[in-house]
Amino acid sequence: MWRVFILLLLALGPTSAQYENLLRVGAQEGRVVRPGGAEVYGQARLIADALGLGYLETPQQLYLSLGSRVAAFEITAQEAEAARSSVAYRHQGELWVPVRELARRLDLYYRTDFGASVLALHPARLLGLERVAAGGVERYTLRFDREVQARLLPGNPPRVALIGVQQLPDTPPDPSVGLSQAEWGTEVRLPQGEGPLRLFYLPRQVVVERGEVRRAVRVVLDPGHGGSDVGVRVGELREKDLTLSLGLRLRGLLQARGLEVILTREADRSVPLLARAQYASTAQVFVSLHAAAGRRTTVYTHPEIQTLRLIERGRELLRAPGAQRELLERYVAPSGSSARLAQAMLEGFAAQGVVAQVSQDAMYVLSLAGGAAVLVEVGFEGLRTPQGRDQTAAAIAQAIASYLGLGGSR
Repeated sequence: MWRVFILLLLALGPTSAQYENLLRVGAQEGRVVRPGGAEVYGQARLIADALGLGYLETPQQLYLSLGSRVAAFEITAQEAEAARSSVAYRHQGELWVPVRELARRLDLYYRTDFGASVLALHPARLLGLERVAAGGVERYTLRFDREVQARLLPGNPPRVALIGVQQLPDTPPDPSVGLSQAEWGTEVRLPQGEGPLRLFYLPRQVVVERGEVRRAVRVVLDPGHGGSDVGVRVGELREKDLTLSLGLRLRGLLQARGLEVILTREADRSVPLLARAQYASTAQVFVSLHAAAGRRTTVYTHPEIQTLRLIERGRELLRAPGAQRELLERYVAPSGSSARLAQAMLEGFAAQGVVAQVSQDAMYVLSLAGGAAVLVEVGFEGLRTPQGRDQTAAAIAQAIASYLGLGGSR
């Protein structure tokens, strides 16, 4: 018996060894590298193409996305750094990503099979589909049990590819919508309609819209922290209370100017970071409100180059003329918009006698915004009193109005 077992090990040993440098991704195969002989790295572009992931590569950062989830990796060309940190690795003219860490961040399926690394999407289930038509806009919201990736397909009737969606409701969710399964997932066929389709993600949701949007400019205010997350505390003052008070004051000032204003929270409750970022996906202006000890006020912007591919594609489309361009500008701001909003913030604070500074940092809460997005961190001394919060709200409201070209205060 032991002799048979040893013979099997000897027979399987070379077989397993020959697959050690192989990565199976969906229906494709690629090779792996192991910086420092440790963690398995796969070719980032191959993984993205095989699984339908969103992909954006910059000189310093790599972004891979699945639905509303985004995995960001710094890039290094140093093998030693790649061996000790879960960063992307530029090697032999290719960009490589740590497979196990990518699977953890995007909730992908990962295992080792006879020495080969296997990476795949978890099968997803379509839980429901809701159609709403109002104000000239037709919206289809598809809900799933996990994050999924979607693609708009060319042709007529309009179609949407739901990658990895293998399970459908027992009862068709809408008789006007056709569903058919394919090897890669599910194809959705929508009824004929006017105007191009627009697609964006919310947590475990895919939203498809069409039709001309006729509405006021939308501003999303994000009062930081909340619930069990108190934030910074100075004496009896808590950051979560100050940011909410500031957000409510600011909402009133902006609504008086005819703007549509949404708060990510209107009470003392916890809001996940991903949900905060997703609120900004269809806003023209997104302002995250925070406080810090002392007097310093800082306006942060997200590095312009670190936006997702969806936003970059939208900016390419902004070259379109006329009504199409006007429609797209409601969802994707022109390049440099956040920097212009930040400059308007400096001028708004200066008009109130407050010296502020601008800084740039990679902040996830700003990374998914298609419009102008900033994070404003106000010193506690400026928010300690109701009068101070009124003054700060007035400065921010004036900055937003100036950025939007609404002129002086009313």
